[in-house]
Amino acid sequence: MSNPDEEGLRAEEQLLSRAQAGDQDALETIFNTYRNQVFSLAYRMTGNATDAEDLTQEVFLQVMRKIGSFQGRSSFSTWLYRVTVNRARDYMRTKKRNPELLSQDGDGAEPHEMLYATSNGPQPESSAIASEAQRLVQQALMDLPMNLRAPLVLHELEGLEYHVVAHMLRLPVGTVKSRIFRGRVKLAEILETHKEQWR
Repeated sequence: MSNPDEEGLRAEEQLLSRAQAGDQDALETIFNTYRNQVFSLAYRMTGNATDAEDLTQEVFLQVMRKIGSFQGRSSFSTWLYRVTVNRARDYMRTKKRNPELLSQDGDGAEPHEMLYATSNGPQPESSAIASEAQRLVQQALMDLPMNLRAPLVLHELEGLEYHVVAHMLRLPVGTVKSRIFRGRVKLAEILETHKEQWR
């Protein structure tokens, strides 16, 4: 009896081989498969839906240009996450140097609208309290320095294991754990000022 995980891995390897050979249908399949994950990570790193949408487009353009260099030493999703984090870091550094590039909050669609606009299913309903909580957490994340924000987002929100985050960020596992701990502490301190809204 075949293993579904092995079958999925083989299917992904075949898809990547086709993409590396220049198959446009394969590249489109990769985009459709991973775009929501990339957008979600980009939004958590930038705190702005318009910026996240721009970054998502940039990431996939870079993937199209560099997919031939992907050698399979890590999973494709890990490689894609690394590209996204690196592009987000560069983007945020550029914005700090050029404040006029800062997008205005509220420009374009709301993050959840952009995330689900590409899916076939119905858009999920969320309560005002949940939306406010998510907004506060995202706002607090943006107050963290990038060296704490990136590992915290990857581990806590994207659900990646410590060793995967370490490999992705090219850091020792101990450093990743330390930064995540410091990020949690700082995040809790920031959110403490809004504690009445969590009751």
